Amino acid sequence: AWLAFAAFCIVGLPPSDLTVEKMILTQCPVCAAPLPHTSAKQCSRCKTRYCGPVCQKQHWEQGGHDKLCRKIRKGGGAEQYNANKKYTEAVAVAAEECAEDTKGQTCYICTQALHWKTKEGLVRM
Repeated sequence: AWLAFAAFCIVGLPPSDLTVEKMILTQCPVCAAPLPHTSAKQCSRCKTRYCGPVCQKQHWEQGGHDKLCRKIRKGGGAEQYNANKKYTEAVAVAAEECAEDTKGQTCYICTQALHWKTKEGLVRM
């Protein structure tokens, strides 16, 4: 998104006219077989690629793709969706672990141990 915005500011083209590289899924999400750059089977809505129709059907029926498909499309594709999900989980774990380290310490900017409005410590949860 940042690249599209920066290009819009510099070139003046709307984001739909800009070519922005998307992350490409390199393995079948069901069997982990390597995928060629042009795959025969892909979800028509979110463009998740599969090694074949058997894996696509299995992912839809048993893998939960039917519930995630719209979220994947909205999130920029399967690879970007999964990267964002892992990032969010990692940030939550890091914040939780760091919160214990800063418990009871004072912020030297606002001189408070807890934020006056959110009642959070030095690490936002």
